[in-house]
Amino acid sequence: MPEHIKVERDDRLMIITMNRPASLNSLHAPACFEMSDALDEFQDDPELWIAIITGAGEKSFCSGHDLVDGFYEPMPATGWAGLAKRKGLDKPIIAAVNGYAMGGGFEIALMSDIVVAEEHASFGLSEPRWGFVAAGGGSQKLPLRLPKSIAMGMLLTGNRMGAEEAARWGLVNEVVPKGQSVAAARRWADNILKCSPAAVRYTKHIAMLAMEPEVASKPAFDFVEEMKPKLFALNDTKEGQLAFAQKRAPVWTGR
Repeated sequence: MPEHIKVERDDRLMIITMNRPASLNSLHAPACFEMSDALDEFQDDPELWIAIITGAGEKSFCSGHDLVDGFYEPMPATGWAGLAKRKGLDKPIIAAVNGYAMGGGFEIALMSDIVVAEEHASFGLSEPRWGFVAAGGGSQKLPLRLPKSIAMGMLLTGNRMGAEEAARWGLVNEVVPKGQSVAAARRWADNILKCSPAAVRYTKHIAMLAMEPEVASKPAFDFVEEMKPKLFALNDTKEGQLAFAQKRAPVWTGR
């Protein structure tokens, strides 16, 4: 049984709940392996047609990569949260964002096909504020989803965007009251289930090829892998991790 996520099967749906509320549903390596296993099951089971991903509690969807607990442990072959490097997943994924979607949490939303957000939800790629880079797909995907100036403003500052603003920019399909994101995601799933599952999968595959060829390309992720050891060796990166754990502002030295 998974320890860090909850997995529920409901007819054609798989509902995956990131279940680390004490750390705002941040994911460490063991949680990412559990996410990967659940998504493997979803991808391979012909009886499962749609996945909904959400977070436990009322405060956070996912606050990203846990910077304290086993940060440097390797990720699964499928990448961050079992999604970033996953190939061949043509079934729809709906993100039910019930609070903070920071760093890797925002990346999970960006990798989902439909995003429902509760009105208090917020989105951001805050990694540079702690000496890191949004390497799980955020730096690659966000400039393809937003005008350059808006995307770069978020990427270079780590600033947050609220649910309503994210909806205005097309990052969110629907904003709902607090506590209603999973119910709304189920409504979206019900609409998808009115369509042929094969037609839905082919449609998603074609759309992904058309919309995001750069993200799927090997060179972008090759660069990410080459960058990681260089970034992790910096004193500033260690300082960012320590400052996060100590709940203080980091002091950068440029080294």
